[in-house]
Amino acid sequence: MRAKIIISLLIAFTVFSLFPVHSSYAQTLTLKEAIEIALKENPSLKAYSWRLKGVKEERAIAASHRLPSIRLEHRISKTDNPTYAFMAKLNQERFTQQDFAIDSLNSPAPIGDFQTSIRLSLPLYAPRISIGIELAEGKGKAEEALFREREERTALEVLKAYLSIRTAKAYLEAAEKGLQDATEHRKIAESRYRNGLGLYSDLLRTEVAVKKMEMEVERARSGLDIAKYGLGLLLGRTDPVDVKDESAGLNLNPVEFFMNASMKKEEIKYMKTQVGNAERFLRLQKAALLPEIGIGGSYQINDHRSPLRAEGESYMVGAFLRWNILDPTIPAKIRKAEAGVNEASAALEGLKKAVRFRVIKAYRQIEEKKKNLQRAEASVKEAEEALRLVRLRYKNSLAPVVDLLDTEALLQKARAERIKAENDLQMALAELYYQSGILRESILDKRTDGIKTRYFQFDRDSKGVSSYHALMIWEKNRDMETKEEIQ
Repeated sequence: MRAKIIISLLIAFTVFSLFPVHSSYAQTLTLKEAIEIALKENPSLKAYSWRLKGVKEERAIAASHRLPSIRLEHRISKTDNPTYAFMAKLNQERFTQQDFAIDSLNSPAPIGDFQTSIRLSLPLYAPRISIGIELAEGKGKAEEALFREREERTALEVLKAYLSIRTAKAYLEAAEKGLQDATEHRKIAESRYRNGLGLYSDLLRTEVAVKKMEMEVERARSGLDIAKYGLGLLLGRTDPVDVKDESAGLNLNPVEFFMNASMKKEEIKYMKTQVGNAERFLRLQKAALLPEIGIGGSYQINDHRSPLRAEGESYMVGAFLRWNILDPTIPAKIRKAEAGVNEASAALEGLKKAVRFRVIKAYRQIEEKKKNLQRAEASVKEAEEALRLVRLRYKNSLAPVVDLLDTEALLQKARAERIKAENDLQMALAELYYQSGILRESILDKRTDGIKTRYFQFDRDSKGVSSYHALMIWEKNRDMETKEEIQ
């Protein structure tokens, strides 16, 4: 019995190895779940999190300079140098009257020395250390802002991959509908040919159209598989990931809302922190003009026979003051640091203007994409009606098969353009939220912010055809209370 179970398991393992699971069996996630996983498992974010951890340790490094420094040192030497030999005997406390002889002073016998010492120093007043700690903290905050900006970017990439999957599904659905139309037209041409009402060339033309649509279906199916693997890659996986067919839920608020939000995005926070870091660096350069005060001491033992023995011992304690009275490079360093502050401030102002421009551009593009989608929806309806009429005319021998195939291709093109217009509009809305710095929190927190909104929603009717609804809930003549809510 056990042998049968083992054999069955081996067969199952072999089958799954040779025939991997198709992407249609991929795990299905909501957009929120996909972003949450990406923020934890995305390879790029994981790598940058380690960089952030390393930068934060710079604060601990800077703060450690305030702590006492203790150093243990052991030296072994042998010399016949008169000065060092004289000093070694003094340290070993073996100096005698005979060592004052002229021959002993000028030509001493070689002498060995094992010296062990421990030294301690502690800064009491060191402005450069305090400023250095502040600068290290500022660098850590700047890296945190960059990390959060990367998280926002990752959320945008996940949303784009999510929309790509939905778009690929729509392309596949449209291709399958096109294949159904082409198959129906082939049946009509075949029936007319068998009844002596049509030409054999018409039947062949419809056969070619069916083959072409079969290729389109296969291409759409392949694109859907690739899109699923692309999302899986963003989530740190090698397997495909599918998504639930649901709206991203991004609202189109008044432009003032996005303008105000954009001034708080992580990109601007990073530049503000960089301005602060430039100012701290300037203070660090000026601190070189200030004195530094500290205390220190040492304890030392010496022996001429072996280590860690003490024929002689001594200690020394003291305080020190270091003051760089004259250093010609300091004024130039200060001027350079001042230029750095001005550069960072100018970059911050330029970034604010650039962010405002990107928000306005994204907002205006949504209006453009919305109109494109309206036109695409109208084109699909017109093409469907045209195909219905031409099909009737062909059945009644009032139109050639070329007109039927051309109208069929026109409808397929209109469907593709409508799908592209839907995707472009959603992409533009995602870009607006990203440029405003609120994409991640809007999807994960689902905030409504207590203001009236205008939003886009896409539904599917009973025929499976995407229909567009632009719901306007925000009134143009909003009062001051609404403005306060936005701010």
